[in-house]
Amino acid sequence: MESSMKYGNDVESQKNMRCLDKINNLPDELLVLILSFLPTWYAVRTSILSRRWRYLFTLTDCLSFDDAPCIKYRDDIKINEPASKKMFKKFVYEFLKVHKKSPIRKFSLVCQYTYNKSDLNTWVKHVVERGVQEVHYHVDKNELSDDLVMCKTLVNLKVEGYFLYHNMQIPLSSWLPSLKILHLNLVRFIDDHSFERLLSSCEFLEELTLDFCILSTKDHVTISLGQLRVLKITYCYVRKGFFEIEAPKLAYLTYYSIVGVKVVPLWKYSCSLVKAELHFDSQANDRSFEDDRDILRGAAHKTTELHLLYDSVQFLLMTDDIGQVPNFHSLSILHLSYFSYDSWKYVTSVLDKSPQLETVIFEQGRLHCHHYFSVPPPNETLVPFSCNVKVIEVRDFCSHEGLLLLLGHLLINARVLKEFIVRKSHGFDDMENALQISKDLLMLPKASSDCCIELIDFGAF
Repeated sequence: MESSMKYGNDVESQKNMRCLDKINNLPDELLVLILSFLPTWYAVRTSILSRRWRYLFTLTDCLSFDDAPCIKYRDDIKINEPASKKMFKKFVYEFLKVHKKSPIRKFSLVCQYTYNKSDLNTWVKHVVERGVQEVHYHVDKNELSDDLVMCKTLVNLKVEGYFLYHNMQIPLSSWLPSLKILHLNLVRFIDDHSFERLLSSCEFLEELTLDFCILSTKDHVTISLGQLRVLKITYCYVRKGFFEIEAPKLAYLTYYSIVGVKVVPLWKYSCSLVKAELHFDSQANDRSFEDDRDILRGAAHKTTELHLLYDSVQFLLMTDDIGQVPNFHSLSILHLSYFSYDSWKYVTSVLDKSPQLETVIFEQGRLHCHHYFSVPPPNETLVPFSCNVKVIEVRDFCSHEGLLLLLGHLLINARVLKEFIVRKSHGFDDMENALQISKDLLMLPKASSDCCIELIDFGAF
């Protein structure tokens, strides 16, 4: 028995040796490239493999520092913070000391602990002097280094708070002439001018993402981003003041309703908005409600693909006169997520006023389905509508009488429908009921004789 175990271990060792030999046969350039995908902490540990590997890690142009490997835990609680911070600082300083004076393409700094601003600035200055192009700065509280917001080579910048907001104050001298991608998450601008200064310093910015940020300004400020093509704003807040963002070349918009940030009406420009994802807050005040309606009007005029989340349909189109719903001239693909029965008449109004619409995708989910849908009143009649939809897809379908009724209403009004696709929710495990539902779906009357029904994950019957 012992001899067979020993033989097995020898075979495994031989396999590992052959694998190592294959790696050692690779040229240094390829080995350095492989190391560039590793966190720097682990890349350095390869130096003990052999004499050849001893200094390879110093040639990588991607530096990724994370203090997580230095943190010690006891019963899931961090212990001995001073020693952990000291170990991490020592590692970063010693690495930068031995790293060859070659260009640095990418720099990532992720810190769970709070470090002295002087240390952070020293590390950032080092990579800026090496012509860094991409920076991921994931640090709590401490303000961003001035060297970073005056970096002429920087193309991609992502700044995040870790557990708390990252405070940001931008100097007058900020200038980022090469920056094309800016992503801010959990960032708080601590004065009334920094947000405007930052965006104004990014003349060639093409993609802007603002997640959970706190903005502020004294006045009504309009910021022009002439090259911006992608704009994502989610769950941000403006303490005071008011911003407008002009983006004549905007093609992709993700907008989760906030107060105090407004995208200048898109139809003022000749841009072609390709895709918009919108979610509006039903608790918004009157001013932000009108701003949100402006966003919808812009999307209605330009977008070819529209994604509306939750009750945005009902909220956006809320009016006593359904005839006031705007025409969606260019819309070809419509996504609806977790819509309610109450918003159905607004959905059909959008379908009725979208002459180019060909694909409608409903994304429900079992929980939302049962939460939102109810059986309509017995005396209520669903109003007929007309549409040119060719494909209807339902994702995460769950069993519910109200949803079946609405899908049936769709099928008898979609006269040129080619495909009707239903994907069962993975959370819907009652296979016997699923088989019955699949039969009910197949029995729904259809206005289009060319319509093919495809049921996915319902099982065989």
